[in-house]
Amino acid sequence: MRKIKFLSFFFLSIILGGCSLRPTSVINPPSPTLPLVGNDKDIHGCIGSAGYTWCERKDKCLRIWEEACFENVSQEIQSLLAQKYNKPIGDVKITISKQEGDYVGGSVLFGQGGLGEGGIFLARRVGNAWEVVFDGNGSIDCNKMRQEFGFPDAVLKPNFCD
Repeated sequence: MRKIKFLSFFFLSIILGGCSLRPTSVINPPSPTLPLVGNDKDIHGCIGSAGYTWCERKDKCLRIWEEACFENVSQEIQSLLAQKYNKPIGDVKITISKQEGDYVGGSVLFGQGGLGEGGIFLARRVGNAWEVVFDGNGSIDCNKMRQEFGFPDAVLKPNFCD
């Protein structure tokens, strides 16, 4: 019986001895020499370990596998029209003939090397991205382009609207 009491007391002492009032590493901040995960912001605030990089053109951090960072307006409009018409990007040739601020107008050719069918397009920038508001060979509703989309005459005349 005495042996059982002693063993009980011994194990209880070991168990209680493991509980201390000392602060643990969870409470203490990590050593300043260890890098914190996700604490790798660049000068623009992009977190590289999360896959973000700075896109100058769009003026924001993005993941290039989620959203492309185009080098210029032509590349972005080329990509938009290639997606819209389900064409390989190499088969879409863009020529911008007029640009005024956030508004552009030009022509597009589809086909191998951009030597096939085509038409004209009008696009505008909304926020950090471009959108094509007209493309094709039909007549353009010039009043709608001015009033609804805000296109300036410097882009619309004389190539798109008389």
